[in-house]
Amino acid sequence: MVSRRFHNEYRHNEVATSSQGKLIIMMYEGALKFVTLAIEGVDTKNLSKKGTYINKAHDIINELSCALDMKKGGDVAHKLESLYQFILHQLTLANIKSDRKALESIVNVLTPLLEAWKELLSKSNNDGANNSHKNLTANAHKKIASKC
Repeated sequence: MVSRRFHNEYRHNEVATSSQGKLIIMMYEGALKFVTLAIEGVDTKNLSKKGTYINKAHDIINELSCALDMKKGGDVAHKLESLYQFILHQLTLANIKSDRKALESIVNVLTPLLEAWKELLSKSNNDGANNSHKNLTANAHKKIASKC
């Protein structure tokens, strides 16, 4: 019980002190984790588990979609929005039909996106004061804490 409280407090502090790029990476990692757990729910025919984790992944992707800044993000933001809408559609399909392939297609979309954001953040950190990478990361998404 106590260790759970410390874990939650640590997680809260990690999120509160992370950069926008790091938050986006954490959200992609969370979405992938929840989709993988939903796949396990489909495989074991555990409808409760499947539904719970699909809803969690849906919430993350919806938040990423709402945080897009279409004016500053330009073509990148529009392409991300299309991908997010595809993922949300696949999540709905997977939830209704217990469709493993729909969930696998989400993993196939999110994995390269996660790797791209990690690379972008890594380049940003390695370049130090190079603002062009930081601006690209900041421009694609508004503050993640925004509400739709």
